[in-house]
Amino acid sequence: MKVTRIAPKREQRKKRVAAYCRVSTGLDDQADSLDAQKEYYEQYIKANPEWEFAGVYSDEQSGTKAENREGLQRMARDAEAGLIDHILVKSVSRAFRNAVDAQEFAQRLNAVQTTMYFEEDGINTGDTSAFMMFGVMSAMAQEQSRSIGENVAIAYHERFKRGEYNLGNNRILGYDSINGQLVPNEDAWIVKEVFERFANGEGYKAIADALNEKGARRLRSDKPFNVSCIQRMVRNETYVGDKKLQKQAPQDYLTKKPKAVTYDSYYLHSDHEGIIDREVWEKVKERLDTANREVKSGIRRGGRDHHAFYGHLFCAECGQPFKRRTMQSRGHSYKAWNCAERQKGKNGNGCKNTIWREDVLTEAVCDMLGWDDFDEKRFEEEGLDLKVNGRELAMA
Repeated sequence: MKVTRIAPKREQRKKRVAAYCRVSTGLDDQADSLDAQKEYYEQYIKANPEWEFAGVYSDEQSGTKAENREGLQRMARDAEAGLIDHILVKSVSRAFRNAVDAQEFAQRLNAVQTTMYFEEDGINTGDTSAFMMFGVMSAMAQEQSRSIGENVAIAYHERFKRGEYNLGNNRILGYDSINGQLVPNEDAWIVKEVFERFANGEGYKAIADALNEKGARRLRSDKPFNVSCIQRMVRNETYVGDKKLQKQAPQDYLTKKPKAVTYDSYYLHSDHEGIIDREVWEKVKERLDTANREVKSGIRRGGRDHHAFYGHLFCAECGQPFKRRTMQSRGHSYKAWNCAERQKGKNGNGCKNTIWREDVLTEAVCDMLGWDDFDEKRFEEEGLDLKVNGRELAMA
């Protein structure tokens, strides 16, 4: 009997096709909106009988770095998981504004046999002859992004020079923007309470807790206040009626971080109605300036290592504040204090003032003040400043 082998027919599978789209921040036309892009690609892919719809991936924010786009990265992970064969994109510039990112991303997909097709450019990354053109187009997209970024920065700079600014979506707690002017609203009481409490010496956490107990909530959310919120508020000149324009250097168009360049800031005095008065603002500013000077001098207040001696012990030799340290001796640790300049010295060039064990220093302070026991709270309340010289203490 003659037996004839018949090769099995190769399973024919539809190509799994996905699409990627991104909002173009320079366009407000509804026809180019994210929803319109998604709907178009879904219908387009499903209309092809040889394709299987593998989803539409998107990002709602602009940006040059591919690693910062969750939709793009999720699409790549799905391709690497074997869920996508082909990806449709409107154009190279729509997907990438960084030439290096574009090349690396395409190679990442090619490694798993997933191709990308850019409709407006007519480029398919699966075509080796078109890959060079893809590199050229991505470099052009990067240059376009750089040019747009520089033009926007110049436009902002010129407007700031004229004292013009647009609040846009950057709303601020306690104010409404009416006809381009900042006007205090029903949340202004929160701002007043924050500044008055801070000017009277209360800490950030205490202020936040007090607001939360009264049911106050942050702008655009139902979240409670925290330390960082209060820190930002007391530094914001808007609340006294002023406005500082160009607070930091322009961003690099690739990294989105401030450039290391010199730049001009513009301060508008009495630009709008203030929620707090100048007297309160100056008190708050004085407290912040004092805190900044202390930090630069090595004085650290608050935190788990806080001690009443911080900001009250100064070196009689060089005038620098004493700092708290953890020392080791025969396998045991103990707290000690020494001049901040002592730790900075190299090759024995630092301050030579003596290191004090904390227990010895505390006992010496009590002897000097005539106290039976050391009371941190009482020491801080009395605001005593002491000079430390060798093994002697003196009032500063």
